[in-house]
Amino acid sequence: MNINVNGNGKIALSSRSQQMTSFLIAVGAIGLFVISLTMINLDLVAFVGRLYRIPHILSLFMALEFSIFGEAIGELVVSIAMALAALLLGGVISLFLSFLAADNTAPSKTVAAAIKGLVSTIRAIPNIVLILMIMAALGLGPVAAVTSLTLSSIGYFTKAFASTIEEQDTALIESMRATGASWFQILVHGFFPNVMPSFLAWISIRLEMSISESISLGVIGAGGIGTMLSRAIRTHRHAEVSMLILIIFVTMLTIEILLNIVKKKANT
Repeated sequence: MNINVNGNGKIALSSRSQQMTSFLIAVGAIGLFVISLTMINLDLVAFVGRLYRIPHILSLFMALEFSIFGEAIGELVVSIAMALAALLLGGVISLFLSFLAADNTAPSKTVAAAIKGLVSTIRAIPNIVLILMIMAALGLGPVAAVTSLTLSSIGYFTKAFASTIEEQDTALIESMRATGASWFQILVHGFFPNVMPSFLAWISIRLEMSISESISLGVIGAGGIGTMLSRAIRTHRHAEVSMLILIIFVTMLTIEILLNIVKKKANT
């Protein structure tokens, strides 16, 4: 921020052009907000008039249904199993694709461009749309969820791994090629030792995302604890909803803590 002293001896914190820009941005944001409200036909009067119900609704969720704990844990294991299976499948496939997609390790630019285009297409499709397409072909259940999560993991991992590989020093590749090393030897002995810490960091991030997505996909019929949560919401069993949300929260918090511990030990 530039501080200018004007002729009156006062300090101007910003110029007139900056103030005008800020004003126009604020007006534009307000305008977009009003347009959005108009397009979704939101009745602000009815919305505000229903705010008095919030304390009553919150009070309904202040109870916990412990009788479903055993079933919930079993369904949670299903959700985690789906996430881990997809993570493993997606990770192995992406590990191979990423070296073919990275500019400094790809056997040809055509192959790299084709893989990057495929990955971009996968990443452009929302998971909900992806699983609905897969469910139309495979039906409801964990198989469709694992397939969807695997494709999502491939899109995430291939882009992340390829970016990490492209950041590596090309001098290492050239020196190994000069000694007659094959493409596979360059990857195993030249790249893996350098990129594995970054790969593990990407995997830990994706693990949290996969479990979260697995639970979310369960809400639309993929199985696991998400299906239980969807059923409890539809039947207005508030105590069960609170219990399931608490279990999911504790699980995700525990996983995050464990992953942070593992990453700290890996970096030491």
